[in-house]
Amino acid sequence: MEFPPLKAATFVRRINRFVGEIFLEGRLVKALIRNTGRLSELLKPGNAVFVREKKGGKYGYEILLARAQKSLVCIESHYANALFEEYLIKQGIKGFRKEYNFKGMRFDFLIGNTLVEVKSVNLVKNGIAMFPDAPTKRGAKHIRILTSLPKDLKPLLVFVCQREDCKAFRPNCEMDEEFCEAFYEYVSKGYTVKAFRCKVSLKEIYIAEELDVWR
Repeated sequence: MEFPPLKAATFVRRINRFVGEIFLEGRLVKALIRNTGRLSELLKPGNAVFVREKKGGKYGYEILLARAQKSLVCIESHYANALFEEYLIKQGIKGFRKEYNFKGMRFDFLIGNTLVEVKSVNLVKNGIAMFPDAPTKRGAKHIRILTSLPKDLKPLLVFVCQREDCKAFRPNCEMDEEFCEAFYEYVSKGYTVKAFRCKVSLKEIYIAEELDVWR
């Protein structure tokens, strides 16, 4: 997936979950953040970020990338679905449905009889990708529904790490015990979890390889 033209900026502060203040081209401006995670190690004062110019809306810019010590990190959480869709197409998988509603919840894909939920991962500690980086009752609810599907449906839980500096994935139990309980109930039934590492540059991002999932 190619990025639009990006501008380098310096992060100043996070005003709320969806808005940050950046120093761009000699002035302070507000920029959209499409990620409800804490991102505390990425969106910190003085850190380098890269933004795209928006057309329309309240804010003229959106933060797409942030600089980590060993990698660029795509913080746009909505990209995870598009990255996984791109990966499916490259694998020759066709005929899937997007944003499939089941039991009042929207799931990201239905591939044949497999119901898929995709999560965007931005947090890495000591080379291990971790999710979530903020409590997520919605995430736990998604997994519990996947754990109790009728026999004609199969579940698949996917984590897309939108950075390069990771060698494995595990749930972030220190951050969200409820999510972790749901995750381990899911894997205890033998259901599939997949995690992927992305290749990221200022020009593009794409899924590069599958990661080990630590249970």
